[in-house]
Amino acid sequence: MSVSVQNLSKVYADQKAVDNISFVAKKGEVLGFLGPNGAGKSTTMKMLTCYLPPSAGTASVCGLDIVKQPLEVKQKIGYLPENNPLYYDMYVKEFLEFALLVHSPKSEINCTKKIKETIDLVGLNLEQHKKIGQLSKGYKQRVGLAQALIHNPEILILDEPTSGLDPNQLVDIRNLIKELGKEKTIIFSTHIMQEVQAVCDRVIIINKGKLVADDKTENLQNILNNEILIEVEFEKTIQLDELQQIQQVHLIDKLSDTNFILHGKDSMQLRKDIFAFAVSKNNPLLTLKQENKSLEDIFQQLTNKPS
Repeated sequence: MSVSVQNLSKVYADQKAVDNISFVAKKGEVLGFLGPNGAGKSTTMKMLTCYLPPSAGTASVCGLDIVKQPLEVKQKIGYLPENNPLYYDMYVKEFLEFALLVHSPKSEINCTKKIKETIDLVGLNLEQHKKIGQLSKGYKQRVGLAQALIHNPEILILDEPTSGLDPNQLVDIRNLIKELGKEKTIIFSTHIMQEVQAVCDRVIIINKGKLVADDKTENLQNILNNEILIEVEFEKTIQLDELQQIQQVHLIDKLSDTNFILHGKDSMQLRKDIFAFAVSKNNPLLTLKQENKSLEDIFQQLTNKPS
């Protein structure tokens, strides 16, 4: 495994910021890392990048122990933290040369070629001769991504990498991350659910320091005990207490006097019961369609559970 985490914890006094989490991230995979503010995402990323020591548990990056071999681990990782640390008085090309030489002696690399390739990759061609402090927030974010990529790391750890990007830049960076994910291991933290669904192969959700979900993006609906949502629209007005007679329904959202979202478990049986109900009430169905829970719905349900 490119990244392997076993029973990792971080404790500050009486607070467990990260509480006994375990997961793996494989080469060729974009792993979404989600959680509300204060859930422990950034703390986990800082431990994996050797900026914070764990209180308990182990983690390895490309087979290297994060506690015993921190310098070797840092060579394998490209890291874009949430608060993108840049030197505003440096020019873009100058900063990227500095970032490259931190990882590799000048004698071992062709700096000019590598910097040009990276600038082309993240779309900084028109901004490369400007001071970083003169750039927009979106282009500053691109510089941060460029410094994470400049030494061609095997692992990319990106904390809110699309923050501040306009819609066109968002599409470009999203496509870049997907392309890089074919060759590298990427751990991608974001609060934008559409980004996760568009970019990530697998999703981990962390809440109050604990891992509450780990699954492929398309399978996350199964986490919620296969709950399904069916939208129905009747020809004539119908009362809520009448709909509650349908056995498979355990929750009803009223959209209008004729339009409702019904929550149930067994899709086939629920649809049969709805048809039978409509016939018994002599109230024709105009709409009956199953709704898929969005990743945002799942995120909210999993992270709003009481402790």
